[in-house]
Amino acid sequence: MSEHHTHAPAAEGGLPYPMTLELMNRFQEPEVLAAIADLQLPEGSHGLDVGCGVGLYAQWLADAIGPDGHILAIDHNPERVQDTVQRLQRTSVADRITVQEGNGTDLTLPDKHVDWVWCADVLHHIDDAVGTLREFQRVLRPGGCIVIKESQVLPSLFLPGYLDLERELQRAEIQFQHAEAGPRSFQERRQRTCQTMCEAGLSHITVRTSVVQRQVPLDPVAQQYIQQVIFDRNWGPRLRPLLSDADWERRSALCEPDSPESILARSDYYCMYSFTFFIARAVGSS
Repeated sequence: MSEHHTHAPAAEGGLPYPMTLELMNRFQEPEVLAAIADLQLPEGSHGLDVGCGVGLYAQWLADAIGPDGHILAIDHNPERVQDTVQRLQRTSVADRITVQEGNGTDLTLPDKHVDWVWCADVLHHIDDAVGTLREFQRVLRPGGCIVIKESQVLPSLFLPGYLDLERELQRAEIQFQHAEAGPRSFQERRQRTCQTMCEAGLSHITVRTSVVQRQVPLDPVAQQYIQQVIFDRNWGPRLRPLLSDADWERRSALCEPDSPESILARSDYYCMYSFTFFIARAVGSS
């Protein structure tokens, strides 16, 4: 099975990629913690975190399953593995998480080995998503669950009151990503997660969406995430060739931090962002 990832060692806009990833995770943290609690993962269970990134999700999941649980966290990128190991060494859950290099499309685990599988913001990057989900199903014990988390299945709102401009920015971002995503954009892949799970033979699928809402005064993480990741990177110079002069000028007026019209400086600013859990049980599970 082939695996295609777009995770790069550095992000456009000046932030190293691990910092971009951490900001994205931290921005969602309160809502993600609540959603993880709602999963009611069994105390003392053993789980698999596929595509562990910088290890925040593994840490939060370890807290959720308690001191008798254990997590195997894998990532195909050795730098991400190192990031995760270094982060977890500074936490109280380090002895309950094993971190190693691994490929979600070809797991080196025996059948029926884990109680649950977690895969966050990764599946839409994998070309053979169906085959990958079948691998998740293979290593899952009866009664276990597979949790696929995807951010922004629903379009986000970062420029309230500027609907046409934000649509153009989102359109340009999707067009930019086609070079990596192929004919089906990452947004389409995210929205087809339920279909992909069905094609892989998974059943009892439930969909749960949480909304992250922030408003001024923004906390430092939200401020940095919106400015440096959304405005500077995602909607930054890489989109300039895909936008009209008028749209780029308006985007710059609203999104540049030193602009007198900077939207983040307004007293009425708010934003909305969502993430979705797709939860399934393997065929044959009780």
